[in-house]
Amino acid sequence: MANPGTATTTAAATTTSTTALPASTHYTCVDSGACEPCADAEKTQPYCQNGPSSNSDRWTVAAYKQPVACTWDAGVAREYRDAHDLPRYVACDMANLGRRAFFRNQLVFVFLGLAAFVLYLWRRRKLASAAAYSAVQ
Repeated sequence: MANPGTATTTAAATTTSTTALPASTHYTCVDSGACEPCADAEKTQPYCQNGPSSNSDRWTVAAYKQPVACTWDAGVAREYRDAHDLPRYVACDMANLGRRAFFRNQLVFVFLGLAAFVLYLWRRRKLASAAAYSAVQ
């Protein structure tokens, strides 16, 4: 049996996933979860070693995986299916997750800035009213 996450195949790939799969497969895969970091024990698995680079068409070290649900295509011989495992994970690109984290952080900073500004206005008004009260007396 091959390692989970790998397959030795010869037919053309069919996938509805946006993640990259080997160029030739006998199976169809769909995403079944979010892109997540590989555990240290998984760093030797093929799906954690190679993945698409967001900066080029080359494959580079990924260290991120995405769970996939795969099914055998029609016409695949039973002997072949018994001798090979379907992949459970594929390498995924973290470019979109990095972009999302950037904008989430920006939103948090804008919120904190607005909260600080409102607190500043409230304090300034309170101090001004306290000064006016003490000036009257």
